[in-house]
Amino acid sequence: MTDAALAFFDSAYETFARAAAAAGVLAVDLCIAGERVRLRFAGPALAPVLLPALEHLRVPVDPDATVALTVAVFDSATTGVRMPPPPWTAADYRPKGEIAGFGTERVHTSFEPGIGVLQTFDAQRRLAVYWVAAPAVVPWWEPTFPFRVLLHWWCAPTTRQPAHAGAVGREGRGVLITGPSGSGKSTTALACLEAGLDYAGDDYVLVDVEQLRVYCLYSTAKLEPANTDRFPELRALVANPDRLREEKAIVYLREHRPDQLVPELALRAVLVPEVTGRRESSLAPLAPSAALQALAPTTTFHLPGYGREVFAKLSRLVRAVPCHRLLAGTDLSGVAATVDTLVRA
Repeated sequence: MTDAALAFFDSAYETFARAAAAAGVLAVDLCIAGERVRLRFAGPALAPVLLPALEHLRVPVDPDATVALTVAVFDSATTGVRMPPPPWTAADYRPKGEIAGFGTERVHTSFEPGIGVLQTFDAQRRLAVYWVAAPAVVPWWEPTFPFRVLLHWWCAPTTRQPAHAGAVGREGRGVLITGPSGSGKSTTALACLEAGLDYAGDDYVLVDVEQLRVYCLYSTAKLEPANTDRFPELRALVANPDRLREEKAIVYLREHRPDQLVPELALRAVLVPEVTGRRESSLAPLAPSAALQALAPTTTFHLPGYGREVFAKLSRLVRAVPCHRLLAGTDLSGVAATVDTLVRA
């Protein structure tokens, strides 16, 4: 099915070209882990939806610069250009948006019925297409970590990997905070933010398992609505206060805490929070295998393709740095102080 996958990619990209001709092109360059990524929007409609989480990575567009990844972004409603019907059937859909026969060594394609975001990537050309029917159908969580699937595919042949984790630090050194949803990962990262530590993410970051560095991808902070009372200063900055019955509370830190956003940190440890119910916080040694169990399944659950490669990369990471269980107490300042002490050490 390689020919079919490539033919669909070419058709999708040609459709973008027609949309761009109709609506014009807005080009935005980002610097991600030292690489230039160019977003080409057909028309302006999707830019305010997808860019706020990425604005801290924005650099001036340089037509002569080497671009490591180009993403063509468009919707049909505002450009007036329809995406051709897909060449697959409903029976071809697989978990995580994968489509039988349309994930090859060169071309990767993802689409989840009911969510409505099409992403397809040609690894040989380092070119991607991102499409939705209309800006209004973009699910609420997508703007908090846009293009993460495309970044995952793009990073596949490298030592870099988007990971379901947070990262905080100080003076260029930091720790990776990971665990399944509800484990206290975001709460720990945001407690550290409120205590003045540097912040590189609380939900998705980019790690380099060879250089042992963690890079900030998104400037969003996300909180369960019931947890906002524990962060009164952040509660006042929530961007979607009228939609908290259906969505997590979202804060765009570039607007409110730009001085604490850092592009990268040297990775010194992996932390796995465990909520204890006690007031005090402490650290306990953690086997690399247990840290991997906290980090790898949630990452591979979200990202289509390359499951074995992701597992191997993250396995290498947890064996390269010390791993700790963070026995997180109810006193958030104590949680932050425990992490800060580890970072300083």
